Amino acid sequence: MTAVIAIVALLILALLLFAANYFFRYTFLRADKPDPWDNGFGELVLLDRAFFERPDRELLEIAARDGLRLKAWFYDQGGETTAILCHGYHGGPEELSGIASHLYAEGMNILLIYQRAHGLSEGRSFTMGVREKLDLADWAKEIAARKPDGKIVLFGWSMGGNTVMGAVGEALPENVRCAVADCGYDDLRTQLLFSCQKNMPRLPAKRFFIRLLDLYCRLFEGFSLNDPRSASLGRCKVPMFFIHGTADAVVPYANLDRCYTACAAKKQCATYQNVAHIRSCGSDPKRYFGELDAFIRKNTK
Repeated sequence: MTAVIAIVALLILALLLFAANYFFRYTFLRADKPDPWDNGFGELVLLDRAFFERPDRELLEIAARDGLRLKAWFYDQGGETTAILCHGYHGGPEELSGIASHLYAEGMNILLIYQRAHGLSEGRSFTMGVREKLDLADWAKEIAARKPDGKIVLFGWSMGGNTVMGAVGEALPENVRCAVADCGYDDLRTQLLFSCQKNMPRLPAKRFFIRLLDLYCRLFEGFSLNDPRSASLGRCKVPMFFIHGTADAVVPYANLDRCYTACAAKKQCATYQNVAHIRSCGSDPKRYFGELDAFIRKNTK
């Protein structure tokens, strides 16, 4: 009888381990999207392929704190301010090419980074902001070392917004003057639960599986899902600009209020009515870039 119980327990444990591994691979494993220029995405987020593929861009590389080689495209026009842009989940810097092109036209240098396990950067898996916030802090230090008298602006949307909101709670060079988070999420566990409810509606005990995934990540991957941005924003010392659309079906709009309230620094926010995930810039470019430019100018004087 004891042997039967032991076998059953081992089978249950094996099934739980299999389930946790499946959820980890489904959520965090590298899975680069198809060519972004050919899927109609550009009309919604203002892609600019001509800018992205400028022949004078330079490919930069840094070593992450865990040894991964991270890559980014640097567009240096000798400007006083450099904007570092962070893309979203399973995306790439191409998706930010329209915003980058606009900021470049405003006289800024641009650093379009590949987050870990995306595109040109190394890594078999990523962490949706947990380790990426440290990667971004290191990119800021790299730019500060190259331009010690320059100013730095951080910008990210979706997962990149979470990366930015995490980085502002870390040790950053004084060159970083302000940061922008467009459609960023506060709590990774809550975001994963929301995504699970949306994409796997028939899965029972969703909260249990999110806890199981957290335990798996702690034991085998060295990070935790317990990394709320309300904590890092509480340590923030640079002005923050939060942007979100009310019709966001990927990252719920309620994140805007939570993140804005948690931020301890100077802050402002912009709400776009009936606008979907990361579509604010495409829905009203005149307003979007007008508010973005004004925020950056005010904080990089």
